Amino acid sequence: MTQVKADIAQDLKLAMSAAEFDKAAKIGARILRLHPKRTDIQVMTAVSEMQGKNPLQAGKRLRRIFRTLLPNDRFFGPISQNLLQYAYITNDFSSVESVLEERHRAAPQHSVFALMLADVIFRYQCKLSPGRSYAPKLAQAIELLENTAPSDPCYRDMQTLLARIYLYQEEHEKAFPLLESITQKQPQNRALRELLASSYAIAGEVEKAVSASLAIIHDFPDAGAQPFIIISFMRPQSMPENAREVLTEIAINPQNDAGQVYKASFALARMDEADGNMKSAFDWYQTGHDANRRARPIDMVAEFHEMKRIAELARDNVTVDLGDVKDVSAEKEDGPMPIFIVGMPRSGTTLCERILGAHPDVYAAGEIGDLARILTEVVGRYSIAEQVSRLTKKNIAEIRKRYIVAMKAYASDARFVANKTPANFLRLEAIRRIFPEAPIIHTHRHPLATCLSIYTTPFAVPMRFADDLGDLADYYRGYSTLMNVFFETDQHGMLYDLRYEDLVANPEAVAKDYLAHCGLDWHEQCLEFYRDGKTSTTASMIQVRRPINKDSLGKWQRFEPFIGPLADLVADIAVPDKKADKKSTRKTFAA
Repeated sequence: MTQVKADIAQDLKLAMSAAEFDKAAKIGARILRLHPKRTDIQVMTAVSEMQGKNPLQAGKRLRRIFRTLLPNDRFFGPISQNLLQYAYITNDFSSVESVLEERHRAAPQHSVFALMLADVIFRYQCKLSPGRSYAPKLAQAIELLENTAPSDPCYRDMQTLLARIYLYQEEHEKAFPLLESITQKQPQNRALRELLASSYAIAGEVEKAVSASLAIIHDFPDAGAQPFIIISFMRPQSMPENAREVLTEIAINPQNDAGQVYKASFALARMDEADGNMKSAFDWYQTGHDANRRARPIDMVAEFHEMKRIAELARDNVTVDLGDVKDVSAEKEDGPMPIFIVGMPRSGTTLCERILGAHPDVYAAGEIGDLARILTEVVGRYSIAEQVSRLTKKNIAEIRKRYIVAMKAYASDARFVANKTPANFLRLEAIRRIFPEAPIIHTHRHPLATCLSIYTTPFAVPMRFADDLGDLADYYRGYSTLMNVFFETDQHGMLYDLRYEDLVANPEAVAKDYLAHCGLDWHEQCLEFYRDGKTSTTASMIQVRRPINKDSLGKWQRFEPFIGPLADLVADIAVPDKKADKKSTRKTFAA
């Protein structure tokens, strides 16, 4: 009778299945002292260490094993995946990058190492700044990916990653040919075709976005909601005949992913809105937000506490002389100076920036993540309020230097680089301490117009504070209160209050005024920004390609019967205009 060989890893597997990872890690380490060549046990032990209290030990173990494996080893894939997971858990991307560089230098004939190295560089950059940001290391990743022969087995994967990097950098003219070529050769790759269609939409290529989306729906009966939402918001009249049936089935199925439910609900809402059925449209928007709230809850108490603390820091800083902060840098600053455009999403920041960007002395960088990234790199990964409280002359000098280097990389010959990241209203106190001489333009519009536009816009990353109408109203109140504190404490007159409705009603006079606030003379082409062919990668991507128009004014009134808690916003935040000597407080922020 044949004796069954005992599984030496049985206790390790049992501990892992019971989620007793620290116990499993100890068992694995004990087994490996007797069986050090058992790579499978090395992997299980590393996973246990990573999920338990010793992820750094897991990293050491994984790197040590990875150095010994060839790409054709059956454990190469699991080790590689766990190395990547280790980087995300510990934020230690540098050690993973180092071991990949080591393997790439030692075995350049294995292109998978170049692919993995470029991928880790890109992933780390996206973690530092999900949106576009100055990233000199991406040049290394691009070089690794570009120097690959079409015959290489990793060629398509490398071309795909290269296209993603170009999209991140908003270099659509480079990304689109790559993605078009790949999808032509891999028509069955739905994910890549959806990426291409979505990228067309982001770039404002309406014809291509709609055509690509319709082709996906035709070729894949289970296409999901993504191609439908693109069509519904770009050209709702082109929706397929069965769109409502397909989307309803996705939206009402509780088993579906929250992201699919969100997109399907918003597409249905847009269809109803186009048909004038506002009650049904609003109900579908609410269904989408409910799905997102269940999947991505938000701590509103923490949000308001953060705003309150930022306001306290702004008030406390009134007695501090910020004027000499410009002199804290030991080196002469050489590069464009910043202009910051802030406000709530959908408040007119894009239109404001496009007018500025049409000036020959200004480069419009869009919604860039450089400020947030550099604050985190220099001060640490803390809340915004905590970052502000930790600012010193020394780290302010370093932040200024890094930020100006980034702006120079965007446009070395420009006098100014405009950063129009709306959420930077939360970083205004940091901005004022770091760049007290920088012009800041605050855009706002009717509160109901802003809130309902946020509520009915399918952001790539949905605004969690907008998933509940009561929370959305309260968040707007918190934002309004905070902005009034910034205006009250605007010692150097750098804040400019720009009301969207005023800009649309009298564009030349208002634009001249805020350009003068930035130290810029008037150029007629500033009002012809729509002719420059630039892409605006925001939710406003279609409107900003047209001349200034009043089409969006009053749109919120169509939903007025259904807005519930939002209705009180106007009365709550409206305050009379005040006159003051300082240009920045010529108007108090109001509805």
